Amino acid sequence: MNRAPDQKMKFDIVTLFPDYFNLSLKQSLIGKAVNKQLFDIGIVQLRDFAVDKHATTDDTPFGGGGGMVMKVEPIDRCLQNLGHQRRAVSSGDEKTRIVLTSAAGKPFDQKMAIRYSLCDRITIICGHYLGVDERLLELYDIDEVSIGDYILSGGEPAAAVMVDAIGRLIPGVLGNFESALEDSHMNDLLGAPCYTRPAEYESFSVPDALMSGNLAEIKAWRRREAICKCATTRPDLLERAELNEDERAFARKLRLDIEHSERNEQ
Repeated sequence: MNRAPDQKMKFDIVTLFPDYFNLSLKQSLIGKAVNKQLFDIGIVQLRDFAVDKHATTDDTPFGGGGGMVMKVEPIDRCLQNLGHQRRAVSSGDEKTRIVLTSAAGKPFDQKMAIRYSLCDRITIICGHYLGVDERLLELYDIDEVSIGDYILSGGEPAAAVMVDAIGRLIPGVLGNFESALEDSHMNDLLGAPCYTRPAEYESFSVPDALMSGNLAEIKAWRRREAICKCATTRPDLLERAELNEDERAFARKLRLDIEHSERNEQ
């Protein structure tokens, strides 16, 4: 699923609060990328597609209980206006995706960001309240996505996070794309510790390996330190990381040492 070289990525964000994005998507690399027309971001006010004079987009849930539910009609009308097809007539085009921010969704991770970065178009619906009327998910092929196991007041922050994570992977956005390849989570490992000038600060020095000028030694040091960081803070990543036998044995020993230390502290 590769995008044609002359095809520009398009994001559409469907939201109840368009003003949220007035600044958040105009800063740093994403703002520069939009100014360079490397991709487009469209902000769509959901209330414009409400079916009553009060521009109602939510209602109480059937079956009782607290909270509100986002209505199906406005979102359906909005998606049709944006040119999306319902399941019954959809061609199953993987280069066009509809994403719903949802606490009940699949976890958003780097692999998902990479996959979405190859699309031609991503429409993100900012979820709110208890969620969206389930019939919307029956009408459209929608990816429910969560950025973490916690609850936000709305899907706008999640949409901004996803656009940032996806957008920076689009060719031309980063000045040096090699830096993206060394990011945390790109290879199911956290990034290694990094340092810059001065080489000496008070009693702290940059590790000798990074000062050696030996590229093989530097690469080996970074790999080893990335494994160390994972063992300490994200051992779950080591379970799926591609490690050779020596690295896996090293990781196991690290975990045993850490667990032994933790037991002694209790």
